[in-house]
Amino acid sequence: MLKAPFRPQVAGRIAFFFGPIAGALVSVVSLRRMGHPLRAKRIFLWTLLAAAILAVVLMLTPDLLGRALGLATEIAFYLILPGLQDREFAEWQAAHSGIQPSNGWKALRWGFAGLLLVLFVFFLVAFTIALVFPSAM
Repeated sequence: MLKAPFRPQVAGRIAFFFGPIAGALVSVVSLRRMGHPLRAKRIFLWTLLAAAILAVVLMLTPDLLGRALGLATEIAFYLILPGLQDREFAEWQAAHSGIQPSNGWKALRWGFAGLLLVLFVFFLVAFTIALVFPSAM
């Protein structure tokens, strides 16, 4: 049985509360369920790159400014991720008018998985910066 995707807004909400990679995972799951695996892969890879760059910027930014920047990026991902799958979701919904999208609460497991991944990315970036620039940390 084919599983229904999540509504696009679910990816934004998950990204806001659990981090950008978590929101990207929800987008990936939804896009794959809608039959767009290449788009899903691209979104995930671009989000991983953005998370790594964000990690570098946040680690090298003073604390107060870093907190404001972190909140701003969470809001940005909240707004950006749903738009990346709106068209595909509208097409899917038109083709499957009798099927309801998956419950957004079921996306929480992807949120927790994404939270672990974003912590892993931040750790790898911090470790790399500490190795390359020992005096920066």
